[in-house]
Amino acid sequence: METAGATFGRGMAAIVTTTFGFIWIGLGLSVLPSVPAAIWVTYSLATVVLLTLAVTAMRQGRKLMAAQATSRGDAWQARRNGFRLVTTIEVIGCIAVVVLADVARRPTWIPVGVSLVVGLHFLPLGKVLGVTQYYWVGALIVLCDILVITASRSVNLVAAVGTSTGVILWGSAIYALIRSLRVVPSQRSS
Repeated sequence: METAGATFGRGMAAIVTTTFGFIWIGLGLSVLPSVPAAIWVTYSLATVVLLTLAVTAMRQGRKLMAAQATSRGDAWQARRNGFRLVTTIEVIGCIAVVVLADVARRPTWIPVGVSLVVGLHFLPLGKVLGVTQYYWVGALIVLCDILVITASRSVNLVAAVGTSTGVILWGSAIYALIRSLRVVPSQRSS
């Protein structure tokens, strides 16, 4: 049986990945010369639906936690320091990317570098939080960034990185929501 903390955690993760996915996709779409209004409306509606489902999953997790007499702090306590370390290194990496791109006078490389740092941060975050899906999220983001870098002369860097990173983050949110809202039965550990 799945723990209440896992349900709550997936709901929280879905809120975070939906929000950052929204930002990345918005960045990618905003640099394209003409995006039809229908795309913007669909993008906005998808964000609202994902956030609504994520809040629902979090609320379900809270109810389960109350029924099981557990608190959010119990699960978080053991992971707090590792999470802070990974997040601090991620922020420092993002700042370094901005500074280096600015010094090199290559502002269009900022989203690529930041996305690469974000992708890489998911790898240790998966271990710290015990969330195996973060391994494939990080690997996919890094792979897409490498593909964009290799095709940099023929693609709009910001559009390619923004939309690919955002779609991967939304995919992660959808996967978490499917598991949290019990659309698909959870896998049992041996």
